[in-house]
Amino acid sequence: MSAISIQSLEKRHGENHVLKSVDLSIEAGEFIVLLGPSGCGKSTLLNAIAGLDPVDGGKILIAGTDVTDLDPSRRGISMVFQSYALYPTMSVRKNLSFGLRVSGVANAEIVERVERVSRMLQIEPFLDRKPAALSGGQRQRVAIGRALVKQSKVFLFDEPLSNLDAKLRTETRIELKKLHRDLGATMLYVTHDQIEAMTLATRVAVMKSGRVEQYAAPEELYERPATLFVAGFVGSPSMNFLKGKLGQGGILDMGTFTIDTGPYVFEQSPLQDQSVVLGVRPEHISLAERPDANVVQARLLFTEPMGADTLGWFDLAGQRIAVRLDPPIARSLPDDVFLRFDMKRASIFDEQTEQRL
Repeated sequence: MSAISIQSLEKRHGENHVLKSVDLSIEAGEFIVLLGPSGCGKSTLLNAIAGLDPVDGGKILIAGTDVTDLDPSRRGISMVFQSYALYPTMSVRKNLSFGLRVSGVANAEIVERVERVSRMLQIEPFLDRKPAALSGGQRQRVAIGRALVKQSKVFLFDEPLSNLDAKLRTETRIELKKLHRDLGATMLYVTHDQIEAMTLATRVAVMKSGRVEQYAAPEELYERPATLFVAGFVGSPSMNFLKGKLGQGGILDMGTFTIDTGPYVFEQSPLQDQSVVLGVRPEHISLAERPDANVVQARLLFTEPMGADTLGWFDLAGQRIAVRLDPPIARSLPDDVFLRFDMKRASIFDEQTEQRL
């Protein structure tokens, strides 16, 4: 039985169709990330699961129970918000215990839960402080702790790290990953940050305009994106895209050069003269010494040192592409180079439907 089952979910705000027949199945113990740009519907979907936003169609099941019309308090979920939402006049200890006291949990049980969660999140030294005396990272840990003490079936996170600086985001992300491993709980997490998605998730649902474009493990999203949107949204820098037409023998005619698709495994049979988009990630392009199959000539525009590696930006027949390079090699590049495409790792999309071929 799935921990959460979303079936044909619909949501409208006036004329705006926010969620369009969304289907999603989340297994118990998974860490699922809803990833997408602002306005794609990911937070609306999370709020619908939490019961904070009524839906216009479809069903929401949690642990096999239809909760579509249930009050949020009866859904067995806990939620962590972007804004922390801590009570400013209460100490950390009281913030953690308040919901339990309202629910009538015995005092001894409250003390035990607060102490256990405080140890887990390393917030014991702050228990008698008020939120104003805490850093952003400490407040976020308290907000997470307040959700954990409820011992819910499902934990929902709405962009919980977006208010933290880069260093704190990394540290808190590591804590969340460890927390999920230790608890084995079902977690659903909303973000527009692909690094959070790729590092935290067991599976990622990439959303666009109220629909789920692809729902898969992070590795599959990166290596075999199902649509042009997913290919461009996941990965930094973005996948390189080149337009062309498929000719006889699997040869891609790119206008001023050709590419042999031979090593590429098509998921569906392409058509003759079909307009396509070739996608190749920067690390799947390498330097070559001389012209050969799938080797093209390009002109160096500039390099972008990034520490462990360097991005080389090249002009290829009027289009700018990025190539990931070793820093020592990047420092001694000539103006004109030969580049080899690894077609086994490439992606080819139908230009009209934007679906993977």
